[in-house]
Amino acid sequence: MAVRHHIKVLVIDDDPSVCNTVGLMLEEHGYHPRAFTDAYEAIKCAESESCQIALVDLRMPQVNGIEVVEHLKRIDDRLVCIVMTAYPDLETATEMMRQGTSDYITKPFKQEELLTSVDRACRKLGLIYTNEGELNRLIGQRIRQERLTQNLTLRQLSERTDLTTSQLSQVELGKNAASLWALARISNSLGLQMSKLLAGL
Repeated sequence: MAVRHHIKVLVIDDDPSVCNTVGLMLEEHGYHPRAFTDAYEAIKCAESESCQIALVDLRMPQVNGIEVVEHLKRIDDRLVCIVMTAYPDLETATEMMRQGTSDYITKPFKQEELLTSVDRACRKLGLIYTNEGELNRLIGQRIRQERLTQNLTLRQLSERTDLTTSQLSQVELGKNAASLWALARISNSLGLQMSKLLAGL
């Protein structure tokens, strides 16, 4: 299961219903949202707290979204900004990208569209990771699949790795985390680079 609870997302929109809806949506998918109808309050929050993503409405009464992005980027240039707008046009999109916006979403948007955009930004920054138990299970599954593809028994893999069949069985079942040394032995014994064995996990 992907872990996201450590990722703070600023939601900045003068419409309280958008803030509420987007905030709940993000919370349900494991994020830690902070929603603001006042752009200046959001900027103060970014100054005092470390945030990773900002969803910013383009048109607000106090200040426009591009200016908010400029403020946020001055606070932390690593902050990923995604603009939400009901009025998309090429000129605005070009200006947003020039200011460091990573994406923009057209209102009204579907939940999947918003979450995909946020997820993409987080993965690009390496912020989403798999919890330990799930990672162990996925590694074990990958090792078992590769072993069976090569028609190897646990005993044969044991002889190649100097690990006991019991140790290998526990790793394949995801019940024990394999050490780096053990993973290196297993991947070498399967004729794979460790990076290939772990790719995509």
